[in-house]
Amino acid sequence: MKVLFMSPPARDMLFPTLGIAYMTALLNREGHEAMIKEGLNRSFEELVRAVGDINPDIVGITMNTTTRFECLKMAEEIKKRYNIPIILGGPHPTLMTDQILRNYPFVDYIVKNEGEYACLNLINALEKKQDLRKVMGISYRKGKDIFHNEKAEPIMDLDSLPYPEYKFFNLKNYSKNPEHPKELLGYPVGSIITSRGCPYQCTFCSSSDFWGHRIRFRKAECVVDEMQHLYSKYNTKYIVFNDDNFTADRKRAIDICKLIIKKGLHKEIKWLCRAEVNIVTKELLMWLKKAGCHLIEYGVEDVSPEGVKFFKKAHTLKQLFDAFKLTHEAGLEIRSYVIVGGDHETPENIAYKRKIIEQLNPTITTASLLLAYPGTEIYENGKKRGWWDDSVWLKPCIGKKFHNNVPIYPSKDMSLAELFSAAADINYWWNNKKGNINLRNMTNTFLELVKRRDFSKIFHMGKSVVMRKMRGQ
Repeated sequence: MKVLFMSPPARDMLFPTLGIAYMTALLNREGHEAMIKEGLNRSFEELVRAVGDINPDIVGITMNTTTRFECLKMAEEIKKRYNIPIILGGPHPTLMTDQILRNYPFVDYIVKNEGEYACLNLINALEKKQDLRKVMGISYRKGKDIFHNEKAEPIMDLDSLPYPEYKFFNLKNYSKNPEHPKELLGYPVGSIITSRGCPYQCTFCSSSDFWGHRIRFRKAECVVDEMQHLYSKYNTKYIVFNDDNFTADRKRAIDICKLIIKKGLHKEIKWLCRAEVNIVTKELLMWLKKAGCHLIEYGVEDVSPEGVKFFKKAHTLKQLFDAFKLTHEAGLEIRSYVIVGGDHETPENIAYKRKIIEQLNPTITTASLLLAYPGTEIYENGKKRGWWDDSVWLKPCIGKKFHNNVPIYPSKDMSLAELFSAAADINYWWNNKKGNINLRNMTNTFLELVKRRDFSKIFHMGKSVVMRKMRGQ
């Protein structure tokens, strides 16, 4: 079958959409004709017209919670113009499957969780006109009826998958963060996933619902071979490892580093990864640095005992300080992530967060509002308290109670405006101090708020900048 995978229009992306790139590669390996039309720097009309030009047998659209309305609008217009079957996949369709099928009749199929083999089996069954009830990992409509098939088993051998189909992406088009090595700004950016699954129970995250709690690792040799492939074929000199926790298996992480050095790729490629502070060691960090890693991302989230407990983080404050100290000593840059909000959040806790950030001294920090995504514990808490119900995902989430089409988790001691101001202030304060202000992100946030006519947030975001400018900060 001829299959077209798509992502919604976007003015800014940091790396290619790997989910549809994996599915495209697998379908092509198995004899189908699959291709990608990514939404980066493309308009809605351009994407929809591309469907008519390509004339596929079926269209698959990747969707997350923040982009759900753009994706649904695109699916509806494609169905209206071309009457082509539509598949949705990604986190939001996986977590809100029944709601989507019952409310959007132009959606025909949903591929849930890991999509590669479920999508392949669906396409094979459609081509051969077989009974869809035997296809694990999908939901679908048949007439007025909706069917939810048995969940597919996780893919245990991730190395059985082909490399993502990168040829449909212009790898030079992806945006660069302020910490991106200046000498590599003109080179293509690659993205690699070396493991899937997360054993942690963080209350704000649904990753383990999507990928499962058990971590499945790719072999070190296969990971480094993919790096070599990206470098040799696409001249990629910067790679983002997109695992939830690249260093979950310390020995494997060190083995990857040793192989990178053995192949000489450390002289050609720089890269970043994510890690947990309770896992890193001096030896591990030394190998990361030797192998070309220049930056490591840590999920700090909160620093008070109440905050760590609320978010169910697995680290202690001592482990935070120890990990940051060792990372600095290894010569690696650090991006720290903190969250503003929660039952425990107070102005005093915000001030304590600032104090600890200053002591930890990351290269750059990202302070985010606590948003209640589907599938998370905090979302379920909000439902129990009557703050929202599942119908929230059916209407545009605009106004002071929402951000990026997602409900903001309230705090009893701070207003939503105060939470937004606190997050904006931390971002501007620290990153301006370190010379790492991300004007692109600030501009995109501003434009999105203007588009939504969310002038209250624009005021509070600007207020932080103006106040600190006046104080010479």
